[in-house]
Formats: sequence, structure tokens, C-alpha cells
Amino acid sequence: MDLKRKEITSEERMIIIKLRNEGKTLREIGKIVGRTHSSFQRVINNYTSSKSIISNPRSGHPSKLTAREKRYVFKSVRLNPRISAFQIANDVREI
Repeated sequence: MDLKRKEITSEERMIIIKLRNEGKTLREIGKIVGRTHSSFQRVINNYTSSKSIISNPRSGHPSKLTAREKRYVFKSVRLNPRISAFQIANDVREI
């Protein structure tokens, strides 16, 4: 059972706002776009408050590794799949 849904694209957001400005209900918009009506409420609220269709950035914990360190780890594992995590950690510190 997958609880995560795909993010609403910017094209869909523009369609939602256009249809809402034309006076369509959330259920009518849902049938046209092919998504549930409840998923549009956040898009409409965001547009009415900020006049922007861009979604707000999600909060989260910052990454422990830099982009360079991530590339190094992926490259190390790709070249030697049997490398240990301890060895990779020691090698990353030397970068």
C-alpha cells in the first residue's frame, strides 16, 4: 500500500487555478484533471495567499554529506562493490 502520491505538476497547477477562476468546484476540477478534489485545496490556498503556483520548499534534516562526498561514495561503490563502509568513511575524510 503506497501512501505517497506524485507531486502536482506546474502545468496541473495552472489548469487548477484557471478552472477555479472560471468558477468550477473542486470536484469538477478533480474530474477534469484526474486527481482527487482534496489535493487541490493546498494549491488553491497557496495561490490565493501568495499569488504563486510554485510549491513551498519542504523542511527536512540537512544532508550529512556534501554533493562531492556523495559522488565519491557512489564512485567508490561502483568501482568496488565489496568495499566496506568503514573504508569509505576513512577515504571521505581525506577528501
